[in-house]
Amino acid sequence: MSDTFKNSSRLIGSLTRRNFLRTTGLVAGAATLGAPFVHTARAADNFIWYSGSSARSVAAWAETFQKQSGIPTEHFRSGGVKLAQKFEAEVKANQVRCSALDSSLPGIMMDWVDRGLIQKYDSPQAKNFPADVRDPGYWAPIKALVLTMTYNADLIKPEDAPKKWEDLLDPKWKGKMVMPDAFYSGAALHWYGAMRKAYGKSFMEKLSKQDVLIRRGSGATAKAVTSGERPLSAMLLMYRVFADIKKGANLRVSIPDVGTPVSYMVIGVPTAAPNPDAGKKFIDFALSKPAQTFWQSKYFTPSLRGDVEPLTRERGRRPLSEIKRIYSSPDDMRGFFKDQKMLMDEWNRLFK
Repeated sequence: MSDTFKNSSRLIGSLTRRNFLRTTGLVAGAATLGAPFVHTARAADNFIWYSGSSARSVAAWAETFQKQSGIPTEHFRSGGVKLAQKFEAEVKANQVRCSALDSSLPGIMMDWVDRGLIQKYDSPQAKNFPADVRDPGYWAPIKALVLTMTYNADLIKPEDAPKKWEDLLDPKWKGKMVMPDAFYSGAALHWYGAMRKAYGKSFMEKLSKQDVLIRRGSGATAKAVTSGERPLSAMLLMYRVFADIKKGANLRVSIPDVGTPVSYMVIGVPTAAPNPDAGKKFIDFALSKPAQTFWQSKYFTPSLRGDVEPLTRERGRRPLSEIKRIYSSPDDMRGFFKDQKMLMDEWNRLFK
């Protein structure tokens, strides 16, 4: 690892772009989604990255890229759904500000490619990632988003913790579970779509009767588990769990033998990027072995890059290569995007 790192409007099926924006509650104008920028320089003068990753990891990568490249770097981060809203608002207003964009909703990235909103760029680093989790010439995954059951080991013994997804329906867990909101988190929305496809709508209906507490994102969800407010999470991003473990939380994950939904944070350069050359340089940086190794070791997000050492077994965690992925192929994700309005309406009706 380098010293620098050490220091640091097209219709898809039944869902049109207009329906997507309505469904996710887009308000006109990107400003309604927050004032993200640390500096006030014009977007064409700086490099601006939009990301759905955790605030600390995004800040660290942005700082490291700026030090290595000498390019002034700004960033905005939010949940996958909100991030998509912001980008769509900027496209509509013809005021795209970012020159690199990642998303935890690969299905919508595919839609943006189809609509000509992502420009063609085949990073020389992309060849180091599995072909089945990238779109050659357009986007590649900067990390895997593994969604697992998580529990407070001070309150639930490992032998008593759920081992299968069906165990979540046991009456003993009623009023004891928490989950992140699929209206905010793209990864949570993928989990809902994949689990619904694998276990049926009836599984979700039964789960909703378990009095599951819904929190906005993974951070608030992990906090509820750590505090004991709700000692079990039906699904939570694994990297977030291990970030809290590093801080002293006594948490464990449970990954069923049948597998778990795995989404991907995928990155591309917008066609209307004000600084596309910087965007391409950033993608090369983000996919490089040093950057991938740094992000995985520091922030516990599994890398899909073939020459990066896998995460170790710890507190229920397994190497990514040993985790079966439930309905988590790009084709599955394209299908979930097509059905997104239905999935979000159903989630809202069952869990909110």
